[in-house]
Amino acid sequence: MIQGIYTASTGMTALAQKQEQIANNLANVHTTGFKQSGLFTIAYQNLVKDDNDRVFANRDIKADQVYIDYSEGTMRQTNGDLDLFIKGTGFFKIATDAGIRYTRNGSFSLDAQGLLVTDDGSKVMGTEGFIRVEPNEKVSISETGEVIQNGFTKGFLKIVDFQKPYEFRRTGNSGFAPVNVEAVELQSQGYVLRQGYLETSNVDMIRNMVQMIASHRNYESSQKALHAQDETLEKTVNQVGALR
Repeated sequence: MIQGIYTASTGMTALAQKQEQIANNLANVHTTGFKQSGLFTIAYQNLVKDDNDRVFANRDIKADQVYIDYSEGTMRQTNGDLDLFIKGTGFFKIATDAGIRYTRNGSFSLDAQGLLVTDDGSKVMGTEGFIRVEPNEKVSISETGEVIQNGFTKGFLKIVDFQKPYEFRRTGNSGFAPVNVEAVELQSQGYVLRQGYLETSNVDMIRNMVQMIASHRNYESSQKALHAQDETLEKTVNQVGALR
């Protein structure tokens, strides 16, 4: 009986964590370059014995691992000179106050010094350091990342990749950092840059809504099972235990 309460509660915990992942996905459905995540759960059988030494199995469900879906979002046209979309594999390399980060969010602008920066002011890395251009003058960025202004090359954007499957953690603003600090950067080989476009979030709204409804209903079912187990336990202690 106690095992039944434990089984129901662990299932509810996993479902609550799944709901958190879905809610975060839906909250970022319009966030540029955002990658949706999900939750792997594991189910296993726990062999136990009852009071008569009869072996039976209880099925437990636990959250195992959060995964990130790195599939490419769709291309949205903005016509902005500093808006960039990576078609294919790879990430922009960004220098933040907290260290190097990687992102697919190519919504860039210029700071007061003319440096190419992200929405939060972090500097965009080039192959030879930061990229500086003249404000209020047209900038052309090629498919390979060459930044050209007034006929002169101002630098090359650094598009990097990592060994797959990726092992990243989220850092905010659609950014990532490798879980392993010693992960080796690779030069991305399969990409084309599109100037004047941004990558939309890859969140599948309909799928996430369906999953949210399903997990909510499963949570309610587990909750009812937990209450039933609790009521049975209460009767066992207060009624059956009172018999002489």
